[in-house]
Amino acid sequence: MVDLSRCRLPPFKHQIEAIEALIDAPYFANFSEMGMGKTKIVIDAAQILFERGIIDRVLIVAPASVRSVWYDDTFGELRKHLWEGIPACVLELHAKTRVWGELDKTKKRLFFFVTNYEFVRSKDRLPEVLELCSPKTLLVLDESSAVKSYRAHQTVACLKLRKACGRVVILNGTPIANNPGDLYSQANILHPNILGCTNWFHFRARYGIMGGWQQKQIVSWRDLDDLQRRLAPYVIRRLKIDCLDLPPKLDSVVMTVPLSNATWKVYKEMKDDMVAWLSEATVSSASQAIVKVIRLAQITSGFLGGVEEMNLDDVDINNLAPAARVPIPAQEVGREKLDLFLDWYKDQLETDSGFKILVWCRFRPEVARLHRELSLKFPSTELGLIWGGQKREERDEALRLLDPRTMPEGPVVVIGTPASGAMGLNLTAAHTVVYISNDFSLKTRLQSEDRVHRPGQMFPTSYFDIIATGPAGQKTIDHTVVKSLKAKLELATFTTSAWIQVLTEE
Repeated sequence: MVDLSRCRLPPFKHQIEAIEALIDAPYFANFSEMGMGKTKIVIDAAQILFERGIIDRVLIVAPASVRSVWYDDTFGELRKHLWEGIPACVLELHAKTRVWGELDKTKKRLFFFVTNYEFVRSKDRLPEVLELCSPKTLLVLDESSAVKSYRAHQTVACLKLRKACGRVVILNGTPIANNPGDLYSQANILHPNILGCTNWFHFRARYGIMGGWQQKQIVSWRDLDDLQRRLAPYVIRRLKIDCLDLPPKLDSVVMTVPLSNATWKVYKEMKDDMVAWLSEATVSSASQAIVKVIRLAQITSGFLGGVEEMNLDDVDINNLAPAARVPIPAQEVGREKLDLFLDWYKDQLETDSGFKILVWCRFRPEVARLHRELSLKFPSTELGLIWGGQKREERDEALRLLDPRTMPEGPVVVIGTPASGAMGLNLTAAHTVVYISNDFSLKTRLQSEDRVHRPGQMFPTSYFDIIATGPAGQKTIDHTVVKSLKAKLELATFTTSAWIQVLTEE
């Protein structure tokens, strides 16, 4: 048993088990559900390894949106869990290096270097990070599905970091974002002997069943029991329902709203054109089909234009045709979902004057429009934004609005895009989440739901999906997205024939 008496927050039983496993194993994967304290486990274990002389530094690589979750010198996980008496220094490697703690390299120190995948995949930055790696470095890959593609630059970069580090731990609440193939690169980074596959094609031949156009697509998987058996000794997976006494996570409630005749006309024209395109395109890529499906989703959300908010986990934007990559200014075509939400929010305020809510929108124009409308119609409500490209101060303010330690007494609405805010955040001051539009990624949906359902939550968490219908109740792409997410399917893996079937069934 390890001595954890100095922990600032006493660990749960499942956390003690994971800490001991991480200490014993030079390579280890914690795939426990979101909200199970994976960051605390790493920080506590790292301090024990430091005191035993096994490591002297920790290199943490996380998505850009999660970097501050580790580093923030006020509310970050390192500030929360570092022990008294441990000489530690924390450095953030980004455009500018920031430091808190005593930076004295002449004394024995446990250094934590916090950076992001975009930083390490840069050819100019990678050598700088590699200099920090040694046999006494613990490499931490947070949200490790970021390295699920064996060809991605950040995967190649992280593999180089792994080879230079003595120990590695990967963290992910949703390690399989699309299909079992996501596990190949993650396992390979842990250690190439785990799966016993020399490369991706060897892995694909062993576990994949090929089909589709020219037999080049993996249509299903086989021998998954063997895959699980090989991974089991190096993986810990715990669920909240088994380990934590949290309030229940309620099933999503669907709120439907009919599109106006004018909006429906635009939607029908786009849909009919897409079905015709798919039927005629004998050599169409999934990414091109996704672009057209996104157009339909945009229309149900009240606008049309742009592809800049596509989830790069689902679509490689660099493989799109040049014309498809050019952002198109968003044009408003309807307000149906927006007006439904504003009416619903007004009713909630009449019941609870301090109502606090988290709202997810798939597209940036939705976020901007909702923020504007709320500021005009509900001036007493404090608003926060979580989306890509914002200033750090703006993002930190949004996080403080839904942090139980700093939340205001009055009503709060924090609006965000799941691609920018679905991972690593603690927003438990809210216990209601509304999806005005949905991301196509199951991983993003699961991650975004659990921003409010985690330790610290005092109430059952409620979820609402706003879905558009035709004027006479006809199904739209919104139904397809929500149905697929509930069935744990991935729209990005659909074949052309599957898209035609889905769209003609609406």
